[in-house]
Amino acid sequence: MPHALRQPPRGHGGHVALWVLLATLLLLAVAMLIPVERRIDPSDFPWSATPTGDGGSRVFGLTLGQSTLREAEQRFQEPAEISLFLSPDGHYAAEAYFDKVNLAGLGARIVLTAGLSQEELKALFEAGERISTLGDGTRKVTLSGEALAAVYSAPIATLTYLPRIQLDRTLLEKRFGPPAERLREQESGVEHWLYPERGLDIALSEREKEVLQFVPPRDFERLVAPLRSTGEK
Repeated sequence: MPHALRQPPRGHGGHVALWVLLATLLLLAVAMLIPVERRIDPSDFPWSATPTGDGGSRVFGLTLGQSTLREAEQRFQEPAEISLFLSPDGHYAAEAYFDKVNLAGLGARIVLTAGLSQEELKALFEAGERISTLGDGTRKVTLSGEALAAVYSAPIATLTYLPRIQLDRTLLEKRFGPPAERLREQESGVEHWLYPERGLDIALSEREKEVLQFVPPRDFERLVAPLRSTGEK
């Protein structure tokens, strides 16, 4: 008699499929744990600031005196806090504050000022909605609508970089080179390293983190003029 056909063992195919699924999930989990090397843009470092040859400079991929505050917001991938200030001596300034910027793995705060005339800023101040007074007597106004749009479309006049980590003097001198001039504030003792060709003033203090302020090189002397009148070498 012909032999009866044997039925294949039940359940073996399901076990194989389950093992394949588990192995796949395990490989995916391992792959997720492997760190992915991120490509760092050289312009993300503050020491990559370069003069443009026409009296301007580029910092973090932004051209001072040309790039707008809105472009800075796109560059830093963070919304800015826009405020307009009136100091006790009658000087107006519009600032864009970025609280959590991360460039090249370095956390920092960045403050930009808008390149608008005092007459333009005064008109914007008078169009402001809410006015508050700070401890030193400075008045601060919140902008909206057309006034806010005007600040966003203004070119960047200055860029101040406030690192969240300590950048010691050895590192700064290695990256930027020796400063062209050193000045010290008489009252506070803060030392300033000046780099006219970069439009850079680095403020160094024993108690506070470093402050790096960039302006177009053509405006550098105007930036340091108050310091020269009161500081000492």
